[in-house]
Amino acid sequence: MPECLKCKSQNVTKGRIVSWDSQQSAVFRPRGLRFLTLGQGPQLAEEGFACLDCGLVWSSTPPDKLATFIRKHCEQKSA
Repeated sequence: MPECLKCKSQNVTKGRIVSWDSQQSAVFRPRGLRFLTLGQGPQLAEEGFACLDCGLVWSSTPPDKLATFIRKHCEQKSA
């Protein structure tokens, strides 16, 4: 069983993170998203986790899809 990323508890349960308006998996909407972005965000994994001790809920998304989405749809920070 995975360990909580926040409190390190092993009192963790599996579940599914869903969007509020459908039965499809939720998406990640990164900061800096441009106004009227057509892309919704990279889909999160069907299965997620929740810590029964601290309440943290987490999932994952493929890093390549996340990076591509951010490059295409988010404001670039000036260095």
